[in-house]
Amino acid sequence: MTTATADLDDLAAFLRAQGLDPHGLDEPGTLLWTVRDASGPTASAALELAGPAALLRSVAVRPDRRGSGTARRLVEDVLAEAAAGGIRRVYLFSTDAGAFWRRLGFREVPVPEAADALAAAPQVRQYLADGSLAAEVAWCRDLATS
Repeated sequence: MTTATADLDDLAAFLRAQGLDPHGLDEPGTLLWTVRDASGPTASAALELAGPAALLRSVAVRPDRRGSGTARRLVEDVLAEAAAGGIRRVYLFSTDAGAFWRRLGFREVPVPEAADALAAAPQVRQYLADGSLAAEVAWCRDLATS
């Protein structure tokens, strides 16, 4: 997980370069994963915790690593850690990667369901404040519990 301010600045720059908004990544309750090489971040993911649910966000892969399975492995690791930590359901918003999320076991759900389950999540609060929630597509995956 990334915690140092310099690492967070580096991650924010990486996400902006991939067309993602890093707003809220420094909020309490947000967990970060970053895969790096000598050039910097190659992949990232974050979870915003909301009780038994979480928002998966900021999943990005550097263009030269796309198609290598990096994103799939990272997301599977994040979901395994989430399940081990007691998270029962993970939501995400994605308007253009539905096929990828379906392959990872996510199903499309109504946006209000995700927003209600994650009302305190920084990204949901931002989407509500700026009016962009209506343009989103919500996805959900139930996690196995032991």
